[in-house]
Amino acid sequence: MSTPAAIQYARITTQDLPASDYIPAVRDVLGRDTMGIDLRPMDGDMRSLESFHYHAHVGLLSPQAGYLHSEHTPIHMRRTAALMSDGLDDIFLTATYGETGGCIVREGGRDVAVPAGGIVLLSKARVHDGIIPWAATTVGLQVPRAALTRLLPGLEEAPMHILHPGAPGTESAALALSYAGLLARQGSLSGAPLASAVAHLHDLMAAAIDARWAASLQEPGHDAGDAPRLALIQHSIHARLGEPGLTLDAIARQHHTTPRQVQRLFARQGTSFSDFVREARMQRALALLTSPRERHRRVLQVALDCGFDDIPAFSRAFRRRFGMTPSEAREAG
Repeated sequence: MSTPAAIQYARITTQDLPASDYIPAVRDVLGRDTMGIDLRPMDGDMRSLESFHYHAHVGLLSPQAGYLHSEHTPIHMRRTAALMSDGLDDIFLTATYGETGGCIVREGGRDVAVPAGGIVLLSKARVHDGIIPWAATTVGLQVPRAALTRLLPGLEEAPMHILHPGAPGTESAALALSYAGLLARQGSLSGAPLASAVAHLHDLMAAAIDARWAASLQEPGHDAGDAPRLALIQHSIHARLGEPGLTLDAIARQHHTTPRQVQRLFARQGTSFSDFVREARMQRALALLTSPRERHRRVLQVALDCGFDDIPAFSRAFRRRFGMTPSEAREAG
């Protein structure tokens, strides 16, 4: 597999389409060219921008993985026999989150209801319809079939799996979608680290399909599951640094795991939850104190915004870490 240079990110929305050529733009630009599908609103009426909204962010993580996050009105997506002449046999994971429910997959003359929290794993080499009869958010991860056959040589030609909440494979699929979304939003990885992250996505998709592969990810030294989980946990910590009550138990609950498992993930990196939180808070405080745009903020306010509720203790810890007081750091900045 070639090493990806960097993540490419694009925004696609019906708001940018020309009113005069709206119908072909929706079907060709958003549907066929971007996703290899016939894309249309549920009622088939594409005459008005007011009747159909589709806003998506697409992250090309590498030639081996692409991520989609979309918000849309009710929608009908068709992968027809005619469209399959493009030769695409990519496999994609997708999950839909709407106030009313999930989605409907139509394949082989039958409709399968996918509940909220369920995930669909489906091949582009299979004729099918995806129907979302309500406004919703849909996320998806797409990889070439060849990337998975390297891990699963016996993979069927055009797999289709409906992964219900709590069913085998669903946790791995959900982790893959969450991790792909994090990679796409951050956009900071490139080169070998990005190639490693994409390989983790392939491992997780394989685990969603095959129970034996899922079991292999639990073996000591295999970080295909651990690395994405830790990255997501660290992202949550950074998002919540300003909470004085940020605790190990709170983060474990947020990620549907146990405090012991969270500590194990950090221990593999040679650190601990509390050490990571402390260092992240210190680095944020240093960044705020040395930023010219933040000079109007008092040291007390910076400390509180970084989650420190004991100001003298913050000052002592800051001096131990950086060899200067918070006020000295501000002057140096």
